Parts: sequence; structure tokens; C-alpha cells
Amino acid sequence: MRLRIGTSGYSYPGSPPKGWYGVFYPGTKGQKFDELAYYSSFFDAVEVNTTFYRPPAPDMAAAWVKRTPADFEFAIKVWQKFTHPMKLGEGGGGAAARWEAPAEADVEVFKKSIGALSHSGKLGVLLFQYPPGFRCTEENVEKLQWTLHSFRAYPKAVELRHRSWSDKGDETGALLGQSGATWAVIDEPKFASSVAQESEAVGEMFYLRLHGRNREKWWSHGEAWERYDYFYGPEEIRCFADKIRQTAQDSPQAKVYVFFNNHARGQAVADALMLKGELQQETGAELPRTLVQAYPPLARLGKVEGRDTLF
Repeated sequence: MRLRIGTSGYSYPGSPPKGWYGVFYPGTKGQKFDELAYYSSFFDAVEVNTTFYRPPAPDMAAAWVKRTPADFEFAIKVWQKFTHPMKLGEGGGGAAARWEAPAEADVEVFKKSIGALSHSGKLGVLLFQYPPGFRCTEENVEKLQWTLHSFRAYPKAVELRHRSWSDKGDETGALLGQSGATWAVIDEPKFASSVAQESEAVGEMFYLRLHGRNREKWWSHGEAWERYDYFYGPEEIRCFADKIRQTAQDSPQAKVYVFFNNHARGQAVADALMLKGELQQETGAELPRTLVQAYPPLARLGKVEGRDTLF
């Protein structure tokens, strides 16, 4: 199985519930502690979210290359100018300003910003995440076609969240297939307007994003992290493992990416490690004791820092 498992983002400063310090990362870190290098000792891929807000500096992308192992891959969320009409802040709040329609110059800016990843072979896939209100209209189909064509040389996953796209599922699948893109499968609370999807590869890729199932806080929350405050327990993880095995069996040539976005309290890390265990993937370095204390099901996966087992 050509499978990579990781989390959506790796840098969550501070202590829980917002941050990962003291759960996954050490609570007290030396000046030379490198979060990405530490993360990559457990996982072979990460989904980068900061690139959604602005193209990264080329030097930053080059630093990502240097700080990760040779076989590590990045899934890069594409700049919001290509997917969203309104400018969104890093805090998740909206702004009054609208984006001008993207142009070829914007495409070149973004391509240049991730050039180091492309040249190193560490760019696994580009993720295009469209807003929940992005409906399947003639105008939006044209926008989507233009954007995907502009990045035609890259592996692409597209997150379309409105049910109008699945209502025309055959047409949507054909559109994505013609552009060399796959339809990102999302696990999240379902509402009347939510897209309906099957766990199957489109083209040569299966891309699964797990946002959590915190229905109560999905639309009503004080802070953005509350939406993703959800832990997939062992039973749910086993169900995902079964679906991934079936997908790999049905599409043996497909490359599989799985990213957990339920980042509150470090739950994404714990769930990703449990899924790796279910699919017989090595968990990498010794598990942090603080993480296993917070999520005891991890104790069976392998060595815990300082001793063979936690208990």
C-alpha cells in the first residue's frame, strides 16, 4: 500500500487545548528544538495549512526540505486567493476585503514559493480547499477548471464541500479526472448542505481528511479550535483502517494520503499514530510519555519514552 499518514499542520504553540506543548512536544524546549524535525521522526507526511493564508517565502520552503528526511512529503494547501472570494485571517475570521480574480501572475508567485519542494521531490500533492458555500454552478465550474488547469503539472486533491457537487457526482468526478485531480474525501459532521461521498480513489490518488465529528460545536463555538475538539477512539480508527484497506485493494495503484485535522488537545497526533498501528506501519520514535498518558490506547503501539511500556 502506497500510504502516508500525518496531521493537518505540525505547529500548534502553547499548551492544550489549543496547543501541543506538554502533550506531543516537550513542555519545556531548548532553543534548538525543531518541531518539524521532531514531527518527522513519527510521520512521513504533513499537510501544511499556513500556505493557505499567503504563499510561503521560497527560503521557508527550502528550510522545510532541509529539516525533514529524504522520503518525507508535504501536502500543501493552496493559497486562498484561488479558492475563496473573501480574504480570511489566520485566526479563522473573515475580512471585508474581497480577492481580485486570480491571474497567471498569481499562479507563478505560488509556484515559485514552493519551488524548493517541487525540485526536491518532497511535494506530494496540492490541496485546494473550497468553502462550504462554493456550489456547483456554471460560473464556479469554470473557476475550478481554470485553477486546476493552471496547476496541471502537479498532483492535486480538491475539497468540495457542498452537496450540489455530489448531486452531480459523475460530472464532478469527470471534471476532476480530466484535470488530473482527485476528490478529497472528508470526515466531519454532516448537515443538509453537506457533500455526500464514497471512500474511493479518483484517478491515481485517495486523499482523506478527518476533521472530527464535533457536531455541537461545528457552527457554534467561541474559538476555532473548539470545532475540532474530537477524539476518534480505537473503534472508529479500526473502521477507517478497514476502509483504507478496501480502497487500496480496489485501486492498488492509487497513492493514499490520510491527514487528521482534529488538532485540539493533540488528538490528531494520537489518532494518526493509532491508524498507523492498525495498518502495520512503524510508529517511528519512542512515544512521548505525556501523549500516552493523555491517550492510553497508544500504550500498545510501541516503546514509550524512558521505558518499554507505560504501565
